[in-house]
Amino acid sequence: MPAHRTTPGPLALRPIQPGDEEALHAIFATTREAERQQLGWSGPEWDTFTRQQFAAQHAQYMRGYANPTFSLVLHGDSGGAVAGRLYVDRTPAEIRIIDIALLPAHQRQGLGGRLLRALAEESDACGIPLGLHVEKNNPILGAYERLGLQAREDRGVYLYMQRPPQPPRLPGPDALAASTGSAFELHDPAQLGCAAPLATLQLQRATQRQGRGVASLTLDFAGPDIGRPAHATYLLAHPLLGRFPLFLGPVMGGAAGQVHYQATLTRLVPPPEETTTHE
Repeated sequence: MPAHRTTPGPLALRPIQPGDEEALHAIFATTREAERQQLGWSGPEWDTFTRQQFAAQHAQYMRGYANPTFSLVLHGDSGGAVAGRLYVDRTPAEIRIIDIALLPAHQRQGLGGRLLRALAEESDACGIPLGLHVEKNNPILGAYERLGLQAREDRGVYLYMQRPPQPPRLPGPDALAASTGSAFELHDPAQLGCAAPLATLQLQRATQRQGRGVASLTLDFAGPDIGRPAHATYLLAHPLLGRFPLFLGPVMGGAAGQVHYQATLTRLVPPPEETTTHE
């Protein structure tokens, strides 16, 4: 059988709202399909049972988490069709996946992997672990392990898994230079989680120089005064380059109403290899 291939298509999240109950119940009911087949239920009897179970589960989720976000997963053009649900609780200590479920028609298309990778990227950007509970016999367990989630506790039927945030990495000089003209969020590395940025800076110039054995890249930013005159290490966030540390500070030459910030990166360049010619 050939490998299953699909066009990725747009993927979006929309907060649940009044009127979504039928869609949410339909998603929930598909997660209990194995139980339905085992019990042999169908029709009104099964519908009544799943509605009761769905209402109890949703009420528990609403009460049991400090800062939950309940979203419908939309897939496709023109606003997207309802593909599933994604419930996440975000605290300074952890990004917790409460529930992720996709309708059968939208499974095996890579949508779950895209949602998980987006949450892993958020975890890395915020410096907060990503965690969840999963049944021990759930076939998705392998996907969680490939993402970097590791079993931390055995809680009976469930495993508690967590993935530590990956350390930010400095982009290469070519990638930074190509981002001239774009905006970067400036964050205080001492703040926990995805706190509001101190300011938004625009990269105005990226100047590359190369001398004997050393190459340098000078980045010139402009933005508002953050009230910190000394150079220090900050976290910069860019939609394509991600979040990374950078040592920068204010220098002379800012336009009216702005402050000029500068960072210089240097690296050693190995000498070219000598070529020997044999006559």
